[in-house]
Amino acid sequence: MSNDGKQDMDLERFRALVEAYGGDRKRWPEDRREAADRVAATEAGRALVREACRLDAFLALSATSLPPAALTGRILQSADKRITLRRRLQRWLVGAGLVGVGLAGGLTGALAVAVVAPPPQIPIADTATAFGNIMTEAEIAQEIQ
Repeated sequence: MSNDGKQDMDLERFRALVEAYGGDRKRWPEDRREAADRVAATEAGRALVREACRLDAFLALSATSLPPAALTGRILQSADKRITLRRRLQRWLVGAGLVGVGLAGGLTGALAVAVVAPPPQIPIADTATAFGNIMTEAEIAQEIQ
């Protein structure tokens, strides 16, 4: 710390400042500008500022122009279409997945019932049918009485 309460700056801090903000002192933060000016007055500081100014000039030459508004509109419109198609596909796949999970659950439940439940006890006789036993007329007459 210096006597006026401002931070002192060494060459490494000055190098970081110049690399971040460039060679133009107007772009340097005001609270560090005074200390940076003291370092910039040295030979090493002047070399760093010259190097940063050359880089600033090169970057200014390579500035690009903005694309036409029509191109920007077409790009945004095609992106919107792609997002819409992607959302539709995602919704369809989610629906298909839910149907698949429902079918798998139903089949699993049916299989569990078939495996776990005991088979029905149906007496098997020669006269048994799906509708009951075939009875002779004598047996029917006996049941009626």
